[in-house]
Amino acid sequence: MKNYLLLFLALVIFGCAKEKTPEEVFQGAKEKFYAAEQVSFKQVMLWENPLLGEVDTFLYELKLQKHPNIFFEYNYIGRRKDSELSYLDDVLTTINHKDSTVTIHSEETKPGNENFASSNTYLDFSPVNLLKKSPWIYKQDTAINGKTHLNFYWVEMDTMISEKKIYLENNMFINPANLTVNLLSRRLYHDGKRSQLIENVFEEYEFSAIKDSLRINPPKGYLSKIDGQTDKESPKILAKGEIAPDFELKDLDGNTVKLSDFRGKKVLLDFSMINCGWCKVALEEFSKPNFEFAANMVPLYINPVDPKEKMEKYVSRVTVPFPVLIDAKSVGEAYGVSGYPTFFLIDESGKIENVEVGYSDELMVKLNKGG
Repeated sequence: MKNYLLLFLALVIFGCAKEKTPEEVFQGAKEKFYAAEQVSFKQVMLWENPLLGEVDTFLYELKLQKHPNIFFEYNYIGRRKDSELSYLDDVLTTINHKDSTVTIHSEETKPGNENFASSNTYLDFSPVNLLKKSPWIYKQDTAINGKTHLNFYWVEMDTMISEKKIYLENNMFINPANLTVNLLSRRLYHDGKRSQLIENVFEEYEFSAIKDSLRINPPKGYLSKIDGQTDKESPKILAKGEIAPDFELKDLDGNTVKLSDFRGKKVLLDFSMINCGWCKVALEEFSKPNFEFAANMVPLYINPVDPKEKMEKYVSRVTVPFPVLIDAKSVGEAYGVSGYPTFFLIDESGKIENVEVGYSDELMVKLNKGG
């Protein structure tokens, strides 16, 4: 009898438990996402191509950390098969694994990048931006993989264009059990007929109150470039055997440094920039206690990209163990430098003895005590 009474009480308690309303589920999912200091997930995008009768599949990974950037409230790294996109401490960077390049995007060189930092494929089709939209309206309950989900919809477009009715509806599916967005279905209609379907499946969520390390790690040998450079701005790089163009630049202390003053010695020109991972790796190698240039070699750090104020801040945090020459855009152009780091070794007579584009361990070995 006692067991029956306990069972009855349990049924009464669970039966009286208040079920969350759709609005409470949506708000709960929103609060869960934005309360976390760090969020990561994987995403499968199915992109319909109606003209070909095909569906393209894309796999993404996105990791976000709260951070007060200028153009977006998160630091993030997005990854897919052949590329990566990151926005870290107000620096927007893309990595192209097909051509082994790292491109730093700057508003100074290419206007509009502030929009790219806050609106791109990684963000626009994911909860971080979608949950900000309104109004999301509850439509119905539905089952996905045997689990109940609440279907909310948001009408992004409902208009006439060239006498054609355009209707774009986004459908978001939230699991009330764990308050995560598991599916986004983006449906485009022309004159009432479906024109395109894009579906995004979200999985392997991780929410954390603690931030871990978030940084890009381009593979060794990748070349860093500034977005917006044209072929005209990037002439052919000078080659071995050519005469090294003379130059006269200022260091951070205002002293004049002239290349021809070092005639009779070898000179290493290290063309670098601040937001270049492998440029920093090279500096770390040069700064090691067991690294020593040959007695007849003069190393010079040349930055054609960053202004004096940024370089002063940079050298207060990063060791540059030889003179830093600034305002060197024209020198970079004269040598044909379009990616970083780029190294020129100039012999005693002023001719280019060697050119290395990108970082390599082999070069570090050769330069250490003259190779």
